[in-house]
Amino acid sequence: AKLEALGHSAENVEMIMNNALDAVKGTAYGLDEAATAAASAVAAGIRPGRELHKYLTLVGDAAAIAGTDFNEMASIFNKVQTAQRAYTGELNQLADRGIPVFEWLAKEAGKSAEEVRKMASKGEISAEMFRKAIDKNIGGAAKTIGEKSFAAALRNIGADIARIGANFLDAGGKGKGFFTTVKPLLVDFR
Repeated sequence: AKLEALGHSAENVEMIMNNALDAVKGTAYGLDEAATAAASAVAAGIRPGRELHKYLTLVGDAAAIAGTDFNEMASIFNKVQTAQRAYTGELNQLADRGIPVFEWLAKEAGKSAEEVRKMASKGEISAEMFRKAIDKNIGGAAKTIGEKSFAAALRNIGADIARIGANFLDAGGKGKGFFTTVKPLLVDFR
Protein backbone atom coordinates (compact mmCIF):
# COMPACT_ATOMS: atom_id res chain seq x y z
CA ALA A 1 0.00 0.00 0.00
CA LYS A 2 2.88 2.37 0.81
CA LEU A 3 4.47 1.70 -2.58
CA GLU A 4 1.18 2.30 -4.39
CA ALA A 5 0.73 5.52 -2.42
CA LEU A 6 4.17 6.59 -3.67
CA GLY A 7 2.85 6.19 -7.22
CA HIS A 8 4.20 2.79 -8.23
CA SER A 9 2.25 0.62 -10.64
CA ALA A 10 0.96 -2.77 -9.49
CA GLU A 11 3.64 -4.41 -11.66
CA ASN A 12 6.39 -2.31 -10.04
CA VAL A 13 5.03 -3.01 -6.55
CA GLU A 14 5.15 -6.74 -7.24
CA MET A 15 8.75 -6.50 -8.51
CA ILE A 16 9.83 -4.40 -5.51
CA MET A 17 8.19 -6.80 -3.05
CA ASN A 18 9.83 -9.77 -4.79
CA ASN A 19 13.20 -7.98 -4.58
CA ALA A 20 12.63 -7.37 -0.87
CA LEU A 21 11.62 -10.97 -0.22
CA ASP A 22 14.57 -12.41 -2.17
CA ALA A 23 17.01 -10.09 -0.39
CA VAL A 24 16.03 -11.31 3.09
CA LYS A 25 15.37 -14.97 2.33
CA GLY A 26 17.82 -17.06 4.35
CA THR A 27 18.69 -14.17 6.67
CA ALA A 28 17.42 -13.18 10.10
CA TYR A 29 15.53 -10.22 8.61
CA GLY A 30 11.85 -10.05 7.73
CA LEU A 31 9.94 -8.94 4.68
CA ASP A 32 8.41 -6.02 6.58
CA GLU A 33 11.84 -4.49 7.20
CA ALA A 34 13.00 -5.07 3.64
CA ALA A 35 9.79 -3.68 2.14
CA THR A 36 10.09 -0.46 4.16
CA ALA A 37 13.73 -0.11 3.13
CA ALA A 38 12.84 -0.87 -0.49
CA ALA A 39 10.28 1.94 -0.61
CA SER A 40 12.88 4.43 0.61
CA ALA A 41 15.58 3.04 -1.67
CA VAL A 42 13.40 3.31 -4.76
CA ALA A 43 12.45 6.86 -3.78
CA ALA A 44 16.21 7.57 -3.52
CA GLY A 45 16.79 6.38 -7.09
CA ILE A 46 17.52 2.65 -6.85
CA ARG A 47 15.84 0.88 -9.77
CA PRO A 48 13.55 -2.08 -9.03
CA GLY A 49 14.97 -5.39 -10.22
CA ARG A 50 18.52 -6.59 -9.92
CA GLU A 51 19.82 -3.22 -8.63
CA LEU A 52 17.27 -3.08 -5.79
CA HIS A 53 17.85 -6.73 -4.86
CA LYS A 54 21.61 -6.13 -4.63
CA TYR A 55 21.12 -2.92 -2.66
CA LEU A 56 18.83 -4.56 -0.10
CA THR A 57 21.18 -7.53 0.18
CA LEU A 58 24.05 -5.17 1.03
CA VAL A 59 21.91 -3.42 3.64
CA GLY A 60 21.24 -6.82 5.22
CA ASP A 61 24.91 -7.77 5.08
CA ALA A 62 25.96 -4.55 6.79
CA ALA A 63 23.18 -4.87 9.40
CA ALA A 64 24.23 -8.46 10.15
CA ILE A 65 27.89 -7.51 10.63
CA ALA A 66 26.94 -4.48 12.75
CA GLY A 67 24.49 -6.52 14.81
CA THR A 68 21.75 -3.98 14.24
CA ASP A 69 18.30 -4.05 12.71
CA PHE A 70 17.67 -3.81 9.00
CA ASN A 71 15.81 -0.48 9.09
CA GLU A 72 18.54 1.28 11.04
CA MET A 73 21.11 0.20 8.46
CA ALA A 74 18.76 1.02 5.58
CA SER A 75 18.47 4.56 6.95
CA ILE A 76 22.24 5.01 6.68
CA PHE A 77 22.40 3.50 3.18
CA ASN A 78 19.45 5.58 1.99
CA LYS A 79 21.10 8.81 3.19
CA VAL A 80 24.13 7.91 1.08
CA GLN A 81 21.95 7.00 -1.89
CA THR A 82 19.81 10.13 -1.67
CA ALA A 83 22.88 12.39 -1.56
CA GLN A 84 24.72 10.21 -4.11
CA ARG A 85 27.68 10.70 -1.76
CA ALA A 86 28.93 9.09 1.45
CA TYR A 87 29.75 11.87 3.87
CA THR A 88 31.69 11.61 7.11
CA GLY A 89 28.52 11.43 9.22
CA GLU A 90 27.19 8.28 7.56
CA LEU A 91 30.63 6.65 7.49
CA ASN A 92 31.07 7.41 11.20
CA GLN A 93 27.69 5.79 11.90
CA LEU A 94 28.98 2.59 10.28
CA ALA A 95 32.34 2.82 12.03
CA ASP A 96 30.55 3.28 15.38
CA ARG A 97 28.77 -0.01 14.70
CA GLY A 98 32.03 -1.89 14.18
CA ILE A 99 32.21 -1.71 10.38
CA PRO A 100 35.71 -0.62 9.28
CA VAL A 101 34.32 1.32 6.34
CA PHE A 102 37.12 3.90 6.21
CA GLU A 103 39.70 1.13 5.74
CA TRP A 104 37.56 -0.58 3.09
CA LEU A 105 37.11 2.68 1.18
CA ALA A 106 40.84 3.39 1.48
CA LYS A 107 41.58 0.03 -0.11
CA GLU A 108 38.97 0.67 -2.82
CA ALA A 109 40.38 4.14 -3.61
CA GLY A 110 44.05 3.22 -3.20
CA LYS A 111 44.45 5.88 -0.53
CA SER A 112 45.03 6.06 3.22
CA ALA A 113 42.14 6.04 5.68
CA GLU A 114 42.97 9.63 6.58
CA GLU A 115 42.76 10.67 2.91
CA VAL A 116 39.39 8.92 2.70
CA ARG A 117 38.19 10.91 5.73
CA LYS A 118 39.14 14.13 3.94
CA MET A 119 37.45 12.92 0.74
CA ALA A 120 34.27 12.13 2.69
CA SER A 121 34.23 15.56 4.31
CA LYS A 122 34.33 17.08 0.81
CA GLY A 123 31.66 14.74 -0.57
CA GLU A 124 34.08 12.90 -2.84
CA ILE A 125 33.01 9.34 -1.94
CA SER A 126 30.33 8.30 -4.44
CA ALA A 127 27.39 6.11 -3.46
CA GLU A 128 28.61 3.56 -6.00
CA MET A 129 32.11 3.45 -4.48
CA PHE A 130 30.52 3.09 -1.04
CA ARG A 131 28.38 0.11 -2.13
CA LYS A 132 31.30 -1.50 -3.95
CA ALA A 133 33.49 -1.34 -0.82
CA ILE A 134 30.71 -2.90 1.29
CA ASP A 135 30.11 -5.62 -1.29
CA LYS A 136 33.78 -6.56 -1.67
CA ASN A 137 34.29 -6.87 2.08
CA ILE A 138 31.08 -8.33 3.50
CA GLY A 139 28.89 -9.29 0.55
CA GLY A 140 26.86 -12.37 1.53
CA ALA A 141 27.44 -11.93 5.27
CA ALA A 142 23.75 -11.91 6.26
CA LYS A 143 23.10 -15.30 4.66
CA THR A 144 26.28 -16.79 6.10
CA ILE A 145 25.38 -15.56 9.58
CA GLY A 146 21.79 -16.72 9.08
CA GLU A 147 23.02 -20.22 8.26
CA LYS A 148 25.78 -20.58 10.87
CA SER A 149 24.69 -18.64 13.96
CA PHE A 150 22.29 -20.25 16.42
CA ALA A 151 20.83 -16.90 17.50
CA ALA A 152 20.41 -15.86 13.86
CA ALA A 153 18.80 -19.22 13.10
CA LEU A 154 16.19 -18.54 15.79
CA ARG A 155 15.55 -15.04 14.40
CA ASN A 156 15.39 -16.62 10.94
CA ILE A 157 12.51 -18.82 12.10
CA GLY A 158 10.67 -15.70 13.25
CA ALA A 159 11.39 -14.00 9.91
CA ASP A 160 10.12 -17.10 8.08
CA ILE A 161 6.90 -16.98 10.10
CA ALA A 162 6.54 -13.29 9.19
CA ARG A 163 7.05 -14.13 5.50
CA ILE A 164 4.43 -16.88 5.76
CA GLY A 165 2.10 -14.37 7.38
CA ALA A 166 2.70 -11.89 4.58
CA ASN A 167 1.91 -14.58 2.01
CA PHE A 168 -1.22 -15.57 3.95
CA LEU A 169 -2.33 -11.96 3.93
CA ASP A 170 -1.01 -11.75 0.34
CA ALA A 171 0.51 -8.34 1.11
CA GLY A 172 -2.33 -6.60 -0.72
CA GLY A 173 -1.66 -8.35 -4.02
CA LYS A 174 -4.25 -9.56 -6.48
CA GLY A 175 -4.24 -13.13 -5.17
CA LYS A 176 -7.04 -14.89 -3.36
CA GLY A 177 -5.44 -14.56 0.06
CA PHE A 178 -7.06 -13.47 3.28
CA PHE A 179 -6.26 -9.78 2.89
CA THR A 180 -7.65 -9.49 -0.64
CA THR A 181 -10.80 -11.30 0.42
CA VAL A 182 -11.41 -9.36 3.65
CA LYS A 183 -10.24 -5.88 2.59
CA PRO A 184 -13.41 -4.95 0.65
CA LEU A 185 -15.51 -6.18 3.57
CA LEU A 186 -13.56 -3.97 5.98
CA VAL A 187 -14.03 -0.94 3.74
CA ASP A 188 -17.79 -1.64 3.50
CA PHE A 189 -18.00 -2.22 7.25
CA ARG A 190 -16.28 1.08 7.95
